[in-house]
This record gives sequence, C-alpha cells and structure tokens, in this order.
Amino acid sequence: MPKLVHLFLPLFLSLSIGVAGQSNKKYKSKKRTSKREMRKRQEEANRRDNTNAFNPAQPMGARQNDQRDDLLWHSESANTVYAGSGNISLVKPSRYGLSDGLEVSSVLPLNYWMPNIYLKKRWRNESWYVASRHGFYSGRPGLKWFNKRDNPEIVEGAEQIPFILSMKNELSVSRLIMNNDRCGRDKPYIILTGIVGVDFGIPFGDSDLKEMEGHFLTNRSPAITGSGYTAYLKARADWQMTSSLMLGGSIAYYRGDFTGKDAVEQSAELQLMLFPRLSASVAYALSVANYTASNDIGFLPYVDLTFYFGRRQGRQKGLFQGKMF
Repeated sequence: MPKLVHLFLPLFLSLSIGVAGQSNKKYKSKKRTSKREMRKRQEEANRRDNTNAFNPAQPMGARQNDQRDDLLWHSESANTVYAGSGNISLVKPSRYGLSDGLEVSSVLPLNYWMPNIYLKKRWRNESWYVASRHGFYSGRPGLKWFNKRDNPEIVEGAEQIPFILSMKNELSVSRLIMNNDRCGRDKPYIILTGIVGVDFGIPFGDSDLKEMEGHFLTNRSPAITGSGYTAYLKARADWQMTSSLMLGGSIAYYRGDFTGKDAVEQSAELQLMLFPRLSASVAYALSVANYTASNDIGFLPYVDLTFYFGRRQGRQKGLFQGKMF
C-alpha cells in the first residue's frame, strides 16, 4: 500500500497543477476580454455623450484639462470662471477666478489710457445665475494723452483735467435653456442674460472737460469726464453651435446725461476655438443715437484673440450644482 501511495502521489500532484494552471489561464483570458469589452463600451458611451456642450466626456486616457467647459459663459453673463482659471483677451475683459463664484476682471490693453478693475460675485442654482459686478476706472490718463495730441473728438483744448473716479454697478441674471433630447439627459445649449447697470464719475477738482463726441463715446462720456451718469438695460443670448463654434449677441439701451439723452447699441460675436486654449473672434458693434456731432448710426467691426488658462472643473462637481443664496 505505501508503494502505491508513492506511485500515485506524484501523478496526482502533476494533474492538479496542470488543471489549476489551465483554470488560471482561462480566468486571465476572460479578465483581459472583459477589460477590452469595458473599454469599448466606455468609448462608445463617450461618443454618444459628446453632445454635452458644457462638459464633453473625455476619451479614455485624456487629461482632464484638455477642454474647458465654461467657454459659453460670456464675460457679460452672470457666471464666473473657475477658481485659479481664467482668460487673457485683447478686446474683451480678461478674467481670473479668485474663488468659487468670485472673479476679478480688467480690459488689459485699455489700462494705459484708462486703468480699470472689476469684481463680480455670483449666486446660482440649477437653472438661474445671479451676479453683481462693481468696478472702478479712471479716464484721466487717456484724456491728458489725447489733449496733448489735440484730438477734438475726445478732448478739445482742456486746461483743467482733474483726477476722475468712475464707478460701475451692475446686476445680471442668466437663465439656462436646456434641451432634453437624449433619454432624459439635459443638454444646456443657450444662455439668456439680462443686465441692468449704472456708471457715473466723480471729479476731484475743477474741470473744463467737454462731452466726448462720436458713437460709443458720447453715451459713456458722463462717467469718464465726471459730468453725470449713464444707466443701461441689456439683453444677451449665447449659443454653442458646435463644440468649437459659439455665437453671441446683445442689444442695450442707454439713458443718461449726454446729448440726445438715449442711445441703442447692438452687437454680435462669432467665436472659433482654434486650439483647446486659444480662440479667435470676429465681431461688430452697431450704435443708433441722435448725437448732434455725428451720424445717427455708427458701426465698429473688430477681432479678438483669447487665451484660456487653468483647469476645467471636474465632471463630478459640474457647472449646474449649488444653491442660490
């Protein structure tokens, strides 16, 4: 009997090891197949999910900050950029997120002639965004610069140009328009914004400045020259046509201490994402007003380049969570 045990024990062990090896190999093969199937399913889900205009799903292995998901929110909307993120623009305000719901902005190229800085605070819920924006600027450096160069449309032979502190106070409300076209998954694709604001200037000293002439100048003259106020109402819409193409426009009514007392301005902008962090814009502004020293209609075309920096917010947080007040 012991001899039989010694004879069959090695054979039994070899058979057991062989069966275990085959079983393990089969398990590993199934595991690899399962991973491939999961990857394919995830990629297919990503392709179906790329219609999300604000937070497109990233391909597997893509970095989280490859695409920004807050580009549709114009600087005039009631939203703010993410904390530590922002943009640098040639024409539009350059923005930086100080914290969640708080941003600072400035039109950087304009600072040489008119130093300016603005602070925006935002509140939100799933569909409504509310923001207040307050800023300070002073046109004195630019007024003195144009006065030396004898530019009568802006400054005409002024002898006293004091320091003038101009202030902006603005309240904006934005509403998301959602498109429920995929099994109950909402896709935000249009943002509507309403704005009410007032600008005024305070001169610190005697002044013999006159009203600035021309469209886009006369209605802003009271705050810049310190001669009164300008109030305005504005309606704006922004639409993300594709993942890289955005269209926006606004119409504004101005009322204040300037010639003609009121004015209307309309603008439109087409923005194309050239790269994940760089966009180019083609835009125009149209002014209709009864200024005595100019035509009733003024037209201003312009282009802009914008560089975006910082990281986009993760999908687990999203843009549309949070409480209002």
